[in-house]
Amino acid sequence: MRIVFLVNRDIESNYILNLLLPELHRHTVGIFLSERVGTSCVVRAQMLGQLAFIEQDLFRELVFPLIERISPGNGRYAGFDELSRRFGIPLQVLLTLKDPAALQQLLDTRADLFISIRFGLILDARVLGIPPRGILNLHSGLLPQYRGVLATFRALLNGDDEIGCTLHWIDSPSIDKGDVIDRARRPVVKDRSLFWHVLSLYPLGADLIMSAIRRLENGEPVVGEPQDETAGAYYSFPSEDDLKRFTAQGWRLFDRGDIWEILEPYGCKPGAALKS
Repeated sequence: MRIVFLVNRDIESNYILNLLLPELHRHTVGIFLSERVGTSCVVRAQMLGQLAFIEQDLFRELVFPLIERISPGNGRYAGFDELSRRFGIPLQVLLTLKDPAALQQLLDTRADLFISIRFGLILDARVLGIPPRGILNLHSGLLPQYRGVLATFRALLNGDDEIGCTLHWIDSPSIDKGDVIDRARRPVVKDRSLFWHVLSLYPLGADLIMSAIRRLENGEPVVGEPQDETAGAYYSFPSEDDLKRFTAQGWRLFDRGDIWEILEPYGCKPGAALKS
């Protein structure tokens, strides 16, 4: 199959691509990147800005360029540019889907299947009609309970004992409302941070995606179950009050141990400079 990944330029998307791409050698793959989730006019709480720096700017602007310049191939995992070179995969950036030229880029891939993971642009009817096998989306929350952004944050804030991710079809521009193919769950770990919990979902999500790809490859139907639209809620970015309640419950958005833990498979270790 020809598979196109629509992902955001952040550590979570890069992490799951590192998990998936070695398994997709039989397929023709392309990658399109968005630069952010949400619009630039969204006013976010100060603490969320710190989390966005960790998830996006730190890795995009500092870690990946440094690794690729000083120590390419030193880790099991690679940044976006090195992944593109390592697997011979075209890598393109999409700033908008309103431009006919951007739509033509997607059409030119002649993709059978799109897979969306944390993609920051709304897929309208023109995009939905491009891949004949449809568009899969991996949502880092359990649907229909937690639609929208930072679903894991909401689950932790609400005191849930488990978090999860959902693989579903995108069949309309409505956010997180397509038919659910499968879900994966894991227990909450009270002494770990939000960042750690979010990252912990992507190995589970990679398994869901690979299972769906194998079924499609074998000609098996991948039928989803309609969501109960009266269940759950749609969540936007947390407010300052939400974040204060989160920290008052003893949660952290991230900590330094989380960052070192995800840096290690990229070839970085605490206390040691990158070596060429």
